[in-house]
Amino acid sequence: MHDVYAYGVIAPSTLIELDGSFPSEAGYGEIAGVHQSLGGEAAGGAYVLARLGISTKLSGTRLSGDPESQRVIDLLSAAGVDCSAVATGAAATVTEIVFSNAAERTVFGTYGRMLADQAWSRPSHEDIVTSRIVCLDPFFGDASELAARWCRETSTPYVTVDAAVESDIARHAEVAIISEEFASRTVGPIDPHEVLAAYVEPSDGLVILTRGSGPVLYGRSGKPVRQFAPFPVEARDATGAGDSFRAGLIYGMLRGFDDAQLLEVASAVSALVCQRIPGVLDSPSEDELESFLGRTF
Repeated sequence: MHDVYAYGVIAPSTLIELDGSFPSEAGYGEIAGVHQSLGGEAAGGAYVLARLGISTKLSGTRLSGDPESQRVIDLLSAAGVDCSAVATGAAATVTEIVFSNAAERTVFGTYGRMLADQAWSRPSHEDIVTSRIVCLDPFFGDASELAARWCRETSTPYVTVDAAVESDIARHAEVAIISEEFASRTVGPIDPHEVLAAYVEPSDGLVILTRGSGPVLYGRSGKPVRQFAPFPVEARDATGAGDSFRAGLIYGMLRGFDDAQLLEVASAVSALVCQRIPGVLDSPSEDELESFLGRTF
C-alpha cells in the first residue's frame, strides 16, 4: 500500500540553463549549464513527494528502456519512488529539452508522438484502491478517464492538473489545479476570476488557478474566491514549479490541512524548488520545508 499513486507522464529531460534573458528571434543566448533531469507532471510530482517522505508509486508513460529512460527510473527509485509498475521496452519514448532562466522556461518535446502512439500503460485499479490519494494526469484520454472513474467508485480522492473545463476529470477532482497558460489556450483570454468561476461552478472540490509569479486564485462552489501570494524568492529555475506545487498540496492533504494551509504549503514547496537547479532533483525534505515555514507539522 502507498500513500499516493501517481499516474501520468514520465520523461527523460535535459535542462539547459540560460545565462540572462531569452534571445530574440534569430538572436543569441549564452548557456550557463546543462543538467540531466526528469520530466512529466506525474514523475516530477512523485519525486517531490518521495523527497518529502511520502510513500509513492508511479506508472503511466511507457519508457523505451534506453540509457536515458533507465537514468530516470534510477533517479526516481533513489528518491524512494516505487517504479515497479513503470513499463519499459517501448519502441520509442517521450523526451524533452527545456530551456530555462530565472523567470521562464520553454519546453521542446515529443509529447505529440506519445499521444499519437498512446504510449502509456493502463492504470492500476488495485493501486488506486490501496492509495490514500491519486495524483492523476488527465492527458491519456480514456485511460485517464478510467482512473478518475475508479477513484470515484472507490471514494479515493484525486488531484489533477490542466484538465479541460468541461471534463468529468476536472468536475469530480478533489482538487483541480489549472495554470493560467493552459486556461488562456482552452478557455480563452478572459479575466482570471471568470476562468476560475467556469471551473468552480460545476466542481465537486477545490479549484486552484495558478498564475506564474502572480497571486494564486482558489475557491469552491458556493464560497468566495480567495487568493494567495506566492513566497518572494530569488528563482533560478521555474521548470518544476507546477509539479512541486501539486506535490506540496498532496502532502498537505495527507496531513489534513484546510484550504488556506494547503495553498501555503504547496506554494512553499514550489518556492524552494524554484530556488534550485534542476529544482525538482533538489526538492526539499520535510525538515527543509518546516524550516522554511518556521514550524513543524
